[in-house]
Amino acid sequence: MNTPARTTSVPASSILYDAFGAGSIGGTIVALFFLALDSIQGRPFHTPSLMGTVLFTSANASAVTDVRMDMVAYYTLVHFVVFGILGGAVAVLLRQVELHAKHPVLMLAAIFLLAEVLFAAAAALMMPGVVAEVGALRIGGANLLAAAGMASFLLSTHQPDVWRRVMHAVHLA
Repeated sequence: MNTPARTTSVPASSILYDAFGAGSIGGTIVALFFLALDSIQGRPFHTPSLMGTVLFTSANASAVTDVRMDMVAYYTLVHFVVFGILGGAVAVLLRQVELHAKHPVLMLAAIFLLAEVLFAAAAALMMPGVVAEVGALRIGGANLLAAAGMASFLLSTHQPDVWRRVMHAVHLA
């Protein structure tokens, strides 16, 4: 007896909702993380200015000292487009392998590893020297926080019962 191929009944708008929500949350968390770190160091907006300047002017990362708000704006646009793409990839991955049905830590790890690999590849190709200037641990920390936010969003929308148990376990509910 042949069984028909499994098809998904999830409308595209649901995937777009996941992509937009996860991407927006991840991008915002990373932006706020670096805004906070830069502000604590007395140089707000330094990180997006550095990345934008290296990306758009091919300047040497170690030579960038001034904050250019035009580069902050340009890089912010790129940053959120990339996180939108990451959110889309995660939303499709979520559906294809039913990642939301797996353990929440697996979802977090998958999103984190995807973000790390994509950023490392993009930085190596288009923003040489940026990882050394910003710091791999800071970038990893920002991506881990973003992955946690994205995974939390997806978990709360796809498995509200698991989300309630997680919140109860950490005494937030």
